[in-house]
Amino acid sequence: MSLPDYRKLVIIGDIGAGKTQLIQTLSEISPVTTEANSSIDIGKDLTTVGIDYGRISLNEETALGLYGVPGQERFSFLWDMVSESVWGLMVLVKSTEPPRLDYLDRLLSHFIDAKEKTPCMVALTHSETVEHSELKNLSAQIDLVLHERDVSAPTLPIDCRSEQSAMLLLHTFNAMNIHRTSAT
Repeated sequence: MSLPDYRKLVIIGDIGAGKTQLIQTLSEISPVTTEANSSIDIGKDLTTVGIDYGRISLNEETALGLYGVPGQERFSFLWDMVSESVWGLMVLVKSTEPPRLDYLDRLLSHFIDAKEKTPCMVALTHSETVEHSELKNLSAQIDLVLHERDVSAPTLPIDCRSEQSAMLLLHTFNAMNIHRTSAT
């Protein structure tokens, strides 16, 4: 019996966007989390200071590693550690705050391999209480940044606590990669 094909999904976003929660929701193993008490006021007690890790089987032949990295650029050395051989990039954007489009642009430039056309999705988190028109406006702003980087990526609202919502993202990603693989 051969080992399953292993793929890497990098999950990144601003502080409090839901990276650790998404990994906890999706992982079929007990996830490794690296949250610590924040030394500065970030609006919450804990923040990710290392690489969170979880794993899920996409099917009998394919396992997916879930790598959550801190959103603060002072931890960009961790971004470098996980940025090779990326199967996909999941960018979490808090829909309850004004978007940091320059930050999104830096993330895309760091993680998206233009030659490989790394699949990317943008998930709008904390969207449960946000008006549909506001989500639509936020998606349009994000689409402009994606277009400038020549990145085609769906933008979907998500509740990181909901397994159904999280699995929808994962199924969408898998479909994007199947389509990408069959097109080459």
